[in-house]
Amino acid sequence: MNMPPGFEEDFQYLMEYASEDWVGMAPLSATASAMAGKHPTLEQEISSLLKLVSELMDHGALPGDLIKDYPDFVPWVGTKAEILERIERETRALGDMPVSGEVAWFHVVDENLRV
Repeated sequence: MNMPPGFEEDFQYLMEYASEDWVGMAPLSATASAMAGKHPTLEQEISSLLKLVSELMDHGALPGDLIKDYPDFVPWVGTKAEILERIERETRALGDMPVSGEVAWFHVVDENLRV
């Protein structure tokens, strides 16, 4: 795992959360901001967010969209690089770190439900 020292517990929490429910961007943004250090710039926060998302994806927590119909959560299609670029682009468009309901949701997806 490539998490900075002191953030392993935060990562484990996010993975456990994503295994049980959909994780919005608020806890990811908070963790990424803390990872970026004291008084980080938006650039530093985005860089940390992308590192965190990359780790989550490597461990099976995928970004996607919530929908009204079954299966409720649909993971995004694309390569890891394409997905990270999308998260960066949409975060920059916001001009601030995303909150839950913005950009993406994360969930550990059952392989049988992948589109």
